[in-house]
Amino acid sequence: MIKIRSRWFLLLLTIITSNAQAGEEDLYDFLWLDPDKTVYVLQNKIYPKNKSFYADFGYVTGITSTFQDTNGGQLKLGYYFQEEWAIEFNHIQYFNAENSAHDNVEYVAQVVPFVRRPISTNSLFLIYSPFYGKINTFNKIFYFDMSFGVGTGSFVAESNLKTSQLKNTNRYETEHYTPIQLKATTKLHLNKNLHLGIEFLSTNFNAKADPENQDKTAWKRSNDLIFSIGVSF
Repeated sequence: MIKIRSRWFLLLLTIITSNAQAGEEDLYDFLWLDPDKTVYVLQNKIYPKNKSFYADFGYVTGITSTFQDTNGGQLKLGYYFQEEWAIEFNHIQYFNAENSAHDNVEYVAQVVPFVRRPISTNSLFLIYSPFYGKINTFNKIFYFDMSFGVGTGSFVAESNLKTSQLKNTNRYETEHYTPIQLKATTKLHLNKNLHLGIEFLSTNFNAKADPENQDKTAWKRSNDLIFSIGVSF
């Protein structure tokens, strides 16, 4: 009786082992059945953008100037002519105030520091939005997308280039530039029509370098961080 049971046990073990090996081989063959097949979409896009308009209102804070507190307001209007591509008009109006670093330099050195500060910008951007995803927080799923933009237009600034090293004199003169602007934006969708945004904007322009080298020009940069709320329709 013991020998019979042992034989049945060995037979059952052989069958199980053979099935396991066959299953592994089948799985391997399945994974390599079509090696050229590539899956790009991992989830359904809940908020498609193709043939849609959007309008955003933003609060701007400048993060470049050492001697100025710069903030402002932004209005941008855009149209997605394809799911990943859009054209966008962007307007920013800046407001500047001299900060404590400016006042300290003026008090100690008895001269005002050289300052170039933004006034306004009107730009046209080409927007590319290759990334989208979702995040689960507080037991609720939020959808977001990321975009990049390149643009140009009109950038108006002012500087005290001619008077910054004179005592008891500080006069700003208006300057006009045609910039190269780059930006990266993340939008968090609250629902189909409402979204929040955070944007980094870099405005690059060719200007007179500084008071000691007024005959030379150099590429300068004005960077902004923008928080916005917008609608899509």
